[in-house]
Amino acid sequence: MRFPQDKRIYEQVRTLPLWLSICWWVTDAAWTFLVASSSLYNVWLLPIERTAALISGLVLLVIGSALTLDGIIEFRPIRRVFGMEVSILITTGVYSWSRNPQFLDFYLALLGISLLGRSGYALFLAAIAIICCHYYIVKAEEPYLERVFGKEYLAYKLRTPRYVRAPRSENKST
Repeated sequence: MRFPQDKRIYEQVRTLPLWLSICWWVTDAAWTFLVASSSLYNVWLLPIERTAALISGLVLLVIGSALTLDGIIEFRPIRRVFGMEVSILITTGVYSWSRNPQFLDFYLALLGISLLGRSGYALFLAAIAIICCHYYIVKAEEPYLERVFGKEYLAYKLRTPRYVRAPRSENKST
């Protein structure tokens, strides 16, 4: 569950104040620290082959980190990254194939960290973070963006999936 102030701010169609944005960055960093600590100490060790866990965890972590960087670059200036400016709807770069690449990268990074340490507890904490973030996106952020950008956002929602589009099979007949 997000801070109660978020809902009021979103309902009033305002941008996030700096203090609230910083609270979210600190919360995400603290949660990542909990996942990383659990992973480092192998809390509830998962019965996964070590090499497979290291490779898959590293791949997820690198993909998540690359998405973070790409999303931040696409979202510039920094005020937009912090949710303090919503002057335009970003639909280019990673935002052309995912409406929420910043959340997707967070999910991938947490899952990657969990796998690196083969920690069931870290995986459990990652799952809680993913569920809470998803609930927040659906219940607060998307209706807010609909109010701010109207038909432009609704059209964007229709053509762009929330997280990632499944590969489409093309049925070519000769």
